[in-house]
Amino acid sequence: MTQEQLNFWFGIGLILSVLLIAIAMLVIAFAVVRVARDVRRVTTSTDSVLKSIDQELPAALRDLRATSAQLSKVADEIPPRLERVDGLLDEADASIQSLRATIEAAEEMIRGPQAAIDRARRGVKAAGASILHGASRVMRGGGGESDDDEDEDG
Repeated sequence: MTQEQLNFWFGIGLILSVLLIAIAMLVIAFAVVRVARDVRRVTTSTDSVLKSIDQELPAALRDLRATSAQLSKVADEIPPRLERVDGLLDEADASIQSLRATIEAAEEMIRGPQAAIDRARRGVKAAGASILHGASRVMRGGGGESDDDEDEDG
């Protein structure tokens, strides 16, 4: 191979290399354009998100502070109310115990006269039964000792 042929092939290789570099640069340029477009979209959406946050965040913080203050007030009010409820429950318990004692006393007061009435009722029944027994003896036998008395003796 002569010097001219070697230069010829070297020139073709150089041209091919330049062509490949040019194609690579076009691909890189195309990729850079796409990346730039995507970065611009991301930047735009990030800007809109930041604007939304700038607009809505102060209102949300005000609401959170107001809610926190209300929760603090409620938390301060709870212990006295619990003490009042506890006191009311103690009073209710004492009232129930007093009511039970009153009911027991009333039952005892009712049982006393009721027992007397029951005794009187038994006594009246016994007296009525003896009068009936005596009347039936009179009707059967005429008054004195009857067959029933003899049966009892014998």
